[in-house]
Amino acid sequence: MKIIKIILYYLLLVSTLYAGVSIISPLYGTGWHFSLASMYWAVFSVLFIGSDLWLHHKISRLIALSILALAYLMSFEYYLFCDEYRSVVHQGSSGKIFLADIGKFHKYWFYQGLLVAYLLLTIGVSHLLRRKKLLTNRDNA
Repeated sequence: MKIIKIILYYLLLVSTLYAGVSIISPLYGTGWHFSLASMYWAVFSVLFIGSDLWLHHKISRLIALSILALAYLMSFEYYLFCDEYRSVVHQGSSGKIFLADIGKFHKYWFYQGLLVAYLLLTIGVSHLLRRKKLLTNRDNA
């Protein structure tokens, strides 16, 4: 049963990451389905937090935290070179391609920050509760 919980946990993490990345990904044509990315992110994040509370596994939280940090760094690289991508895309394409503006990056980083803050908070609270339980058990012994 624990393996099913872990698989569900990582599937929801990947779904949250995919919905977040679709906020800053290039839009081809009208891009109407990417306008719902924030809603998808919110739904998957709530499900991810629920599965995290259900699983309550410290190593999985640390792995998720490192994956979120890596995704943040990758988006920062995309942000720094976005103007160069813009010129390359518009020179080599005849179709409509829209790259993300600065506001979308800020929204993406805010969303990522919410998940990172949640994971750091739960790791810290879990550690403090475990430490309190150990100290209480030691005092009672």
